[in-house]
Amino acid sequence: MHNKARDWLARVPVGDGDRRKARALQRVLLLIGVLVPAFWITRLLGGGALASIERTYLVVHGGVAALAVISLVCVRVGRFRFGAALFLIGCLAVILVVYALNGVNGPGPAQITHVFPLALAGLLFGRRALWATLVFIGLCVLVGAGRELANGTRPGLVGEIAVGLMISFLVVAVVFDSTVAGLQAYLADVEERHRDLEQARRSLKAEKEEREHTMEQLVHVQKVKAIGQLAGGVAHDFNNILGVILGYARWRERRDGVEPLREALAGVETAARRGAAISRKLLNFSRQDVAHPEVFDVGEALHGLESMLRQLFDPRVRIELALPADSLTVRADRGQLELAVLNVATNARDAMPDGGHFRLAVDSVLDERGRSLVEITLSDTGEGMEEAVRRRIFEPFFTTKSQSSGTGLGLAVVGRVLHEAGGEILVDSTPGRGSRFRLRLPGPVTAPAAEGASPRVLLVDDDDEWRSVLVTALEQGGCQVLSARDGREAWGVIARGRVPDVLVTDYRMPGLDGLALIRRLRARYPDLAMVLVSDYLPEAAQLARDLPPDVERLSKPFSPALLLQYVFMLTTSPEQAGD
Repeated sequence: MHNKARDWLARVPVGDGDRRKARALQRVLLLIGVLVPAFWITRLLGGGALASIERTYLVVHGGVAALAVISLVCVRVGRFRFGAALFLIGCLAVILVVYALNGVNGPGPAQITHVFPLALAGLLFGRRALWATLVFIGLCVLVGAGRELANGTRPGLVGEIAVGLMISFLVVAVVFDSTVAGLQAYLADVEERHRDLEQARRSLKAEKEEREHTMEQLVHVQKVKAIGQLAGGVAHDFNNILGVILGYARWRERRDGVEPLREALAGVETAARRGAAISRKLLNFSRQDVAHPEVFDVGEALHGLESMLRQLFDPRVRIELALPADSLTVRADRGQLELAVLNVATNARDAMPDGGHFRLAVDSVLDERGRSLVEITLSDTGEGMEEAVRRRIFEPFFTTKSQSSGTGLGLAVVGRVLHEAGGEILVDSTPGRGSRFRLRLPGPVTAPAAEGASPRVLLVDDDDEWRSVLVTALEQGGCQVLSARDGREAWGVIARGRVPDVLVTDYRMPGLDGLALIRRLRARYPDLAMVLVSDYLPEAAQLARDLPPDVERLSKPFSPALLLQYVFMLTTSPEQAGD
C-alpha cells in the first residue's frame, strides 16, 4: 500500500527538477484537505453551540481545506507552479484575515502556524519568495496592531506584541534562508556530480560500443583467415564429389534393375549434400551477419569439418572423431558454431606443437536439472592451462600468445556463440596433461507432429519445379499445402479466408517479395508462424535485421525433410514436443 501511494504521488506531469517538490507539496495538501475537515466534523458532532470566534475559524479553515483540494488538482494535472502559488497566496490571505479580525493578540498560540507560509515559499520558490512572504506577514502584523489600537488596547502592549512577533518571524526567516541556501548549494553539487556521472556513463557506453565494433571486425578477419585455411582443400573436395557423382552416373551402363538405380541416386544425393555443405561453409564464414539460428544435425555438420581439421593440424597429431550414428539436432547459427569448433581446435593445435591426440566427440547428456543437452567435447593432450589462465580464457583480447600469434578473440567468440545459442561451456585443464572443452547446447531439438495434426502450410516460391518438390514432401509429411507463385498470389489466397498455420516464402520473387509479404501479413496476423527462405545474398546482414525477430530463416540449399521439421517445430506446442 505504501509503495502504491508513493508511486501515485510520483506520477505527476512535472519536470524532473520539480518532482520531489511536487511529492512533498501533495502530502501537505492531502493532510490539510483531510485533517482540517475531520477536526471540524468531530467538533460539530461533539455537540454544543459554536462561539463567534469558532464560527469565524470554521469558515476560514473550510476555505483553507477547499484551497488545498483545488491546489492538489492543479498539481495532478501538471500545473505545479500555479497550484503551489495559489495555495501560498491563499494561506497569506487567511493570515491577513485573521489579524484584521482579531488583532495581534487574537490568534494566540495559533500564530505558530503563520510560520508555515515562510517554509512553503522558501522551499518551493526560493529565497526571494521567502523574504517577500516575510514582508507580507509583517504587513499583516501591522494590520493586526491597528485593529488592537482601534479596540482601545494600550499602545505600549500592542507595540511589545507586534515587535515580538516581527522578531520571531525574522528569526524563523533567517533560519529558513540559511537552510534553503544550504540546500541549493547541496543540490547544485549533486547536479554537477550527476552531470559528471552521466558524462562518464556516455563515455563508457561509447567505449563499449567501439570495443564491440572492433571485436566484430576482428571476428570477420578471423573468418576470412579460416577461409584461407579451407581454400586449399576445397578444390580437392569438389573434385572428389564430382568423381563420386560421375561414378554413380556410369552405373546406368553396368547395372540393371531398380535397386541399383536407387542406390546410385542415394549416392548422388549424398555427394550433392556434401557439395552444398562446402558451398554453405564458404558463404557462412565470409559473411558479416547477425546470428542466424537454424535446426541442423550436429554430427553431420562436424563431419563436414573433418577435412578442414586434418589440414589444420600437424600430421603428427592423431585426429579422432566420435560422431553419433543417430541424428542429434540443435537450433543454433551453424556457421558460428562451426567457427567456434575451429577456434577451439586451433588452440588445441597450438598446444601440441610436437604432436599428440585431438578428439572430437558428440553425445546427448543430461544436466544437473535433468534437461537434455547435446554436448560437443573437444580434448587434446597438449600443454594444458594454469587455473588463473583458465578463468580468463573467454575474456576478449586476453591471450598468452605473442602479439603476432594471437588476438585473444578466438575463445571469446566461442563464448559469445554458445551464449547466443542458449548453451554453456565447461573447461577442464591440467598443466602438462591437456585440456577438454565441453560445448553444451539445448537439444536434441525434436518437433514431432501431435497425433492427428495436419498443419496448413502456405508455400510461396516462383520456381515451379522446386515448389512442386516441396509441396509433395510436405503433403507426404501430413501437411495441408496451399501454394502460390509470388507474394501477390499468396496475399490473394489469404484474403479469400484460407489463413495458414505456417507461411513458407522465398525471399526473391517478382512483384511482392518475401520480406514485403511478411511485413504486410505480420501487421494483420501477429501470431502467424513464418519461415523466410533465402540463399546467401550481399544484403544478407541487412535482411536479417529487417526481419521481425520471430520469423525463422532457412538458407538454401536445404532438404525438404528439414523444411518439414521446421513446420512441425513451429506448430507443435512445447508440451506436445516434450511428450
